[in-house]
Parts: sequence; structure tokens; C-alpha cells
Amino acid sequence: MTEVAVSVRFLAQFCHRSGDIDLRFTPSPTGQEGTAGHQRLYRRRPASYLPEFPVDYVDAEAVGLSLRVRGRADGYDPQRGLVEEIKTCRVDPARLPVPLTRLHLAQARLYAAIIARSEDLPGLRVQLTWLRLDDDSEHPLEEDLSRGELEDFLDDTLQRYRQWLAQLEARRQRRDESLARFAFPYSEFRPGQRAMAERVYKCVHGGGRLLLEAPTGIGKTASVLYPALRALERGLHDCVVVAAARVSGRRAVEDTVAHFVQRGYRGSALTLTAKESICFSPGKACHGDDCRYARGYYDRLPAAREAALAAEQLDRSGVERLAREHTLCPWQLALDLAPWMELLVADLHHLYSLTPGLLDRLVDSGRRCTVLVDEAHNLPERARQMYAAELSRGALRQALAEAPAVLRSSLRRVDRVLMALHDGAQAESWLDTPPEDLLESLQRASDAVAEQLARDAFLLQRLPALREWYFALLQCLRVQACWGGEYRLQVTRQLSGRFHQVVLRWHCLDPARLLAERHGLLHALVVFSATLSPRHWALASLGLAPDTVSWSADSPFDSEQLSVELATHIDTRYRARAGSLPDLGSLLADWLATNAGNCLLFFPSYGYLQATLADPLLQAALSSRQLWVQAPGQPAAEHAELLATLDRRRDVAAFCVLGGAFSEGIDLPGDQLSSVVIVGLGLPQLNALREQLRSHYQHQGMDGYRYAYLYPGLQKVSQALGRVIRSSSDRGSALLIDTRYAQREVRALLPPAWHYTIRSD
Repeated sequence: MTEVAVSVRFLAQFCHRSGDIDLRFTPSPTGQEGTAGHQRLYRRRPASYLPEFPVDYVDAEAVGLSLRVRGRADGYDPQRGLVEEIKTCRVDPARLPVPLTRLHLAQARLYAAIIARSEDLPGLRVQLTWLRLDDDSEHPLEEDLSRGELEDFLDDTLQRYRQWLAQLEARRQRRDESLARFAFPYSEFRPGQRAMAERVYKCVHGGGRLLLEAPTGIGKTASVLYPALRALERGLHDCVVVAAARVSGRRAVEDTVAHFVQRGYRGSALTLTAKESICFSPGKACHGDDCRYARGYYDRLPAAREAALAAEQLDRSGVERLAREHTLCPWQLALDLAPWMELLVADLHHLYSLTPGLLDRLVDSGRRCTVLVDEAHNLPERARQMYAAELSRGALRQALAEAPAVLRSSLRRVDRVLMALHDGAQAESWLDTPPEDLLESLQRASDAVAEQLARDAFLLQRLPALREWYFALLQCLRVQACWGGEYRLQVTRQLSGRFHQVVLRWHCLDPARLLAERHGLLHALVVFSATLSPRHWALASLGLAPDTVSWSADSPFDSEQLSVELATHIDTRYRARAGSLPDLGSLLADWLATNAGNCLLFFPSYGYLQATLADPLLQAALSSRQLWVQAPGQPAAEHAELLATLDRRRDVAAFCVLGGAFSEGIDLPGDQLSSVVIVGLGLPQLNALREQLRSHYQHQGMDGYRYAYLYPGLQKVSQALGRVIRSSSDRGSALLIDTRYAQREVRALLPPAWHYTIRSD
């Protein structure tokens, strides 16, 4: 018999949430603050009070499955006959939405009903206590319920959930029947695909962690996704999430799923889209008073949830269509549907950001979740961005200029603290720990704005400068809650006329600890990419243990398919770039003259790219070519234009920046791309932040230069090399330019599938 486990909190949210979406930017206390508040309240309770009282109830009425409800009541006092649910807040509880209070009361009633039934009690007092953190005051809401009233409430709740589970079971049977007949949906396995699929299946079976490195063109997406889906039929896990860093990667997953559906797969799939991309009411507040898609959202959600069961693939357009049919917010709808889908396609942000999102919902639902991270080499840098924050005095002064009088005192206090950081100090400093008076002033400012938002839902809609500063403030507080030894606070000071500018930046030098915490919530994890070498660096960067199972697939391509030349006579390091221009221009002109077909040329910076383009010899060589030049901040439409040009023409010379949109994540099969040129080693720019990163790794006993510069740089080089050969019929050439390619330790870090020949220029 299948056991379905659900938490009391999730059960209450599923069956008893009602009313509007209400995201009026009111910040919830952090987990640490909530825990500390609970502990303070526990110390005020009598000796008979039992904190965190466990409940575990098996529903005897469920047919065909075992429905188990678990949780911990915040408090149970058997002498007083009381069950307490504690919620912490920063604002006056009387100003919180009524549906939210009803939801928390429903959760408390469920705890009380289970306790009354298991302890054979005639009734209990149910108490919801709001603990306001700014003044530590308690705000209780009580009701006395008989055993019969509590059992009726529990039975009604379980009946609703059982009906939903019955519909899910019917869909699961249809899915499993299709998977039982579902052979690998291509004519045959490519070399390496079967071995990869076997390792993924073994990882899911054991609830493990797996690092996979496989060259571009082997068919990684299908090789990883197929065994993960087959494991659903065996009951080895409950859902699969494929996360990718780029839109192109997510589209590749969607295309693979569509092909699986064509070949007989009958499971559900859902794509999650960024809020700013899918919002139906941009510029409006996420609140029922301002947005009709938020108004009454939870009252209409059940009908949309049932309609979604009939869909096999809900991509962005499918989610939008369903949301419009039921007048629902599409972004929130996708999140609410996620716990009931077998396959989810998401961005890295959905899984790893500090704001509650997809992973939190999946964990709350009790489902065993396997995550497949595509393009996993991008995860560490994306995580550094997600776990960073910035706050400036300039933005604060703009917020102060429009803030209502009631907020000015708290904002001015922040301003005074920032001014104190400015006075008598150097232009830049790095702190291991933020000053306490800074943190206290930021928290008080956040509390003050939250209190006003509870009074005036449209405050931030009217005051854009305050809104932007407040959002930045919330991110700072989220990041500060994660503070550890891998964090640094950068303080930058500048005098502009009479204005003293101060910018604070919270930097996460190494996100491994925070990534590991997220990974600990998963049933199984597979990270895969064409560039996850060296292994020890990749594992450390991704927050994986040194003994994590890893596997590298051999290249399915013949080494003769790609001719790679190393031009080691040109020094491309920053200080030598001006002097390198004549030789570099001549070399590129010769390359374009002797290598026909489309060519992508990658440079370490826009400045170096533009300076090289000005060379007369290169200009002459480009006269017979279709020239395309990447510009900073180029819109996606122009990227698509280049891809269309590469598909249509065979004389393109495209000058790009290494590590950008064209050095990875694009598929140019056949003769769409004949050669690539890579100028430099792709090393990250030398700056204060990168030096902090180098120093951090050095203090951890690692090679700081390699971890902070060399490995990330050559990873970008390897990605760019992978653009040329995509199938067994492709042929091409590549040119790597830098004196350091003459070093054996550098060449050892390049993809081993190809032979490297040093040019004799």
C-alpha cells in the first residue's frame, strides 16, 4: 500500500486557504527570529506546558493508500486542556489579513483534533498566539471546541484531501502504465548515453548525489531525464525538477519532454517562469485591492488545480492560458501547481534563492524530490549573485525625500550610521562582520515600513524610490540572516561635491555552504555539464562532499573532427594587450582567410574586442565577410538575429565576449559553425572582489589563484570550444591565442577529446 505523508501545515494550507493573494511586501521574520521568539514565549509558560508536541495520525478512511498526517504543535498543556499555535510578526496583528488568521486557526484546530482523538479527550481550548517581535507582546485568539467539533473539522479536512488524492492516483496509474511501455525514445543510445542513464537511475534509487561530466552533443538531457522518469514508476521518488541557468537550456528540456510525450509518455510537466516575465498586471501591487488576478485567488484555485490534472505539458503558454481561464495570477498558479506535478522545469533561482519558493513548497508537501541541474557549471556564480545584496546612501536619500513623516526618523537613523561609516575612512574597506548599530538600524527601518504597509497597502506603489530602497533593504536582511565565514561586507566611500556617498555590498565569496543546505532537502541530486573539471574544484564549488560519486563520459566524437591550434606567441594579458594588437590583427586576418565558413571569435573584454577590430589587416579580411559584433547589454532580439544569420549564411564572422550568450548554451549543428577563435584564457577580471575570493580559498587550504581565476577561466574556454562539434558528421577548427597555452598545466585543463597543436608563427 502506498503511504502518503503530509504535514499538518500543508494540509491546512491546501484545504483552508481562502481569499486574496496578499503580497504587500510585508516581510516575515526569519527562521532564526521565529525560533528565538518561540523560545522566549516557551519560557513564560507553566511547567505543565509541553513545547513542540509531536502528532502523528494515520487516516483509517483512506482507500488504497495510507494517509499519514504529521507535525509538531507549538505547545500542548494537558493540565489546562490547551493547544497553542504560535506565529511571529512585525506588525500589529489586528492589521493582518483576516484569511491569514483563519488559516493559522485551522492549523491549530487540526493539531487539537488529532491530540483529542489520540488522547481520548472531551475537548480542547485552541489558541492562536501572535508574538509581535518589535515589543515582544502576545496577542492571543482563543476558542473552546468539543471533541465532536474538532473531529468534524478533521474529518471534513481529510475528506477533501482524500478526494484530491484519488484524482492524483488515477493520473499516477495512467502515467505508470505509459512508463511501463516507455522505451528510450530515440532509435538507439549514443555512445555514453546508456552508461550515463544507468548511473542516474542508481543515484535516484539510493537517494544519492551524482556529478556527471559529458561532452556537448552526447545528449545529456535525454540521458538524465529518461531514467529519472522511469524511477517514478518504480516508486523511487515522487517528482523530478530539471533546473537550468539559461532560457535556452530550459527550452531544450521542454523540447525533450515534448518528444517524450509524442513517444507515449503520459505524465505531467510544468514550466515555471520568472514573475516579471509572466505577470498579467505589471506595475500593480500583488494584492486583491489592486490586481483582479490576486482578488479571490485562493477561492478559485481549486477549480484550476483540477483542470491542470488533465494537462500533460504546461509550458509558459499553457500556464498563462489556464490562469486566464480562471482569472488567476499565473506566477502564483505555477507555484501552487508545482507540488502536484511529476516533472518541473525551472530556473536555478526557483530552487536556490533566499526567498521562499519552489523547493520549500515541495518539501512542505512531503514529496521526495530529485533535482537535475543542467549547465551546473553556472550554479556557483549564480548563487553568489543570489546570496549578495547592496544598499546605498544615495538611494536612501532619494527614499527619504518622498517618505511620509512617520518613516523619516527610522530612515534618518540608517543615514546617520552610514555617515559614521564614511567619516575618516579610506575609499574602500572590507569587514568580516557588519557593525551591530548598522544591523539594528536596518531592522528597525524594515519594521517601520512594514507597519505602514499594514496600514496603507499602496504606500510603495505611490513612492517608487522608497519601494526600490525597501526591496534592497529586505534582500540585505535576508542575506544577513545567512552570514558566515564566507561572507564579507564591502564598504565603498566617495565624496561627490558635498554629498558623501556610501555603498554597502554583502558578498558571498563561496556559496558552497548555502548550496549544501538546499541540497540536504532533496531525495537525490544530479549535477551535469560538459565542463565540471577539475573534479575536486567542481565538487567544492557546488557544495558537494569530496566523496560524491562522479563520472565523466568519453567523447563520442573522433579527435580528428576538431583541429585545435595554439598560438602561443601572443601575450593577451591585460598589461600586454595594447602591444599585442598588430600581431593579433594579422593572425586573425590570416585565420579568416584560410578558414572558410562561419566563425565565432571570443575576446576577454569589449574593449579588447573593439581595439582589435580597428586593425587595418583585419578590416581588409572582414570586407569579404558578414560582420556581427556583440555590444554590451545587447537585447535578446539581436542575439536571435545572429542565430538566424548563422543558419542562413556561411560567411559570418561574429565577434563576441567570452562567457556571454554565445560561448555556451547554443546549438549550431552542421555547417552553421565551422570554427572558433578564443583570445586569452578567459580569466575573471582582476579586482578587489576577485582578490577577496582568492584570499578566502587560500585561507581554506586551497590554491587561491586556481580556484578564483584559472579554473573558472578555462571552464569558459572549454564551453566555447564545445560550440563547434555537435554530431558525428561535424568537422571544424579552433584557434586558442595566449602565451600561457604553452604551459603544460594549462593545456592539461583543456578538454581531453581533442589534439592540440602549437602553431609555428
